[in-house]
Amino acid sequence: MDLRELVRALLSFDTLTARQWVADSVRQGVLWSAVPRPTELSPTEMGVAAGVVELLASRAGQHPPSWVSGIEGTATQVWLVKAASTMPRLRRLCKEEGPEPLRRRGIFAPPEFLTIA
Repeated sequence: MDLRELVRALLSFDTLTARQWVADSVRQGVLWSAVPRPTELSPTEMGVAAGVVELLASRAGQHPPSWVSGIEGTATQVWLVKAASTMPRLRRLCKEEGPEPLRRRGIFAPPEFLTIA
């Protein structure tokens, strides 16, 4: 599985592709600590990659790969849900209660972002 696909889907608000990527990772039993550091990503994309991998590893009860700890926050705030730009309550929810591995890097999404049923 290519982490770059997930990152690019998230940044283009393609939630269907992102949710399918996550579902596939669960079905395949991804060992998050072994996910390699992606290449050819911008600093913003790298921040999203690190935050999402850390989030998904935590949800799976696993340790994230060591490379995520070296990835700082993004230069500008990144919103992974398009509606947050027009809905003040959603924006506030993302900033206050969104997943911590994302918020710590200046990336915002709702609390249950990328959960699958």
